[in-house]
Amino acid sequence: MTHTIILIIAGILLIPGIIMSIIPVVPGMLYMLVVVVLYGFYDNFYHITLLDVGILALISAIAMIIDTISGLIGAKWGGADWTAIVSGFVGLIFGSAFIPVPIIGSIIGMFFGVLASEWYRTRNIVHSHRVATGSIIGSLAGAGVKLVASFAFLILFIAFALY
Repeated sequence: MTHTIILIIAGILLIPGIIMSIIPVVPGMLYMLVVVVLYGFYDNFYHITLLDVGILALISAIAMIIDTISGLIGAKWGGADWTAIVSGFVGLIFGSAFIPVPIIGSIIGMFFGVLASEWYRTRNIVHSHRVATGSIIGSLAGAGVKLVASFAFLILFIAFALY
């Protein structure tokens, strides 16, 4: 009975991680992994083994790496210079801070950071727009991969804990 209650609580605590996984560069998968490790410590790794935690950690790591590089890949695909990539990351941080609407602020900030940097470098608005759009498409694709991975993480956690 106690195991079931703790498992339900852990499952509920994983839901914010799924929500955080929608936002680019937010470590929702890391949060989910911490919840699972805490569950494992509480349960003395009886229902969740260290191998299970390792599998979930691998899923988290892959999802976080893809999320981190997807915007960069999208920007490079569009023809970005390294300064545009750095500016996009800075724009993402500023956009998240000044437009406190999750996802929207970070996307707007990244777009305008890349756009401004590429326009300053090339003075070509068409090229700058293509690069900025590529970074947004890449980031959204990365967030999609992270969302799928977070659902897989939750399903695997429940399967491991019930087995």
